[in-house]
Amino acid sequence: MAARRKREEEAEFLKLNTTSNPTELDILTFALHLLDPNCPAQTTAAALLERHGKLSDVFDTPAQILAECPGVGPRLASALAAYPDLFRAYMESKNQARTRIVDTKTAFAAVQNKFFGRKTEIVVLLILDSKGYLKYMGIVNEGSVHGVPIYIRQIARLCLLYDADAVYLAHNHPSGNCTPSRQDIQTTKEIELALSGIDVILSDHFIFTDEDYLSMRATGVLQKLRHDIATLKRQIIT
Repeated sequence: MAARRKREEEAEFLKLNTTSNPTELDILTFALHLLDPNCPAQTTAAALLERHGKLSDVFDTPAQILAECPGVGPRLASALAAYPDLFRAYMESKNQARTRIVDTKTAFAAVQNKFFGRKTEIVVLLILDSKGYLKYMGIVNEGSVHGVPIYIRQIARLCLLYDADAVYLAHNHPSGNCTPSRQDIQTTKEIELALSGIDVILSDHFIFTDEDYLSMRATGVLQKLRHDIATLKRQIIT
């Protein structure tokens, strides 16, 4: 009888917390209940939101800090801190149907989830065939919060292995400022020069932050780099 009553209570809880327009408190309470049915879910959820702010802030908080909240503990804290990684994996899996990249908008849609919840810089490469179908999308390098080197040789090698026709490049700025740095522009110029030597088109280079992104193609940066490279090549020839 006790086990049956417990199942009925959990079913009622599930029904209550999957209604339309739940609050952040409802969602976090529901998550805590699923992770640990013995946890005082509602009071713990309220305490977490009071300490850390929004629901996303709770999930972005390191497990060690979450564990300091009464009612949480190390195991539950680790589970909560894993939510961004789980969501990112879910979104990437959902988008694994054969993707065709035809412009900046579709490239952005394909790559944006790679940067969800990232605290350090990563570099992501998208490789397309001659019809624009995505043949490869992966992290080619990862660094600290202060920056990440981009290895041109590795990018060129992957382009040759996948018989690339065009590529999109993307990296993030955890600082929150998506303006390209001098190093970003110089590195993009070197990549453009290297790829032109193996007949691969650099279609765009994105810079992501949590709230925004920048397209070097849309802002004219990429076109200027190509003009500079073409001028340099003409000077060498003459």
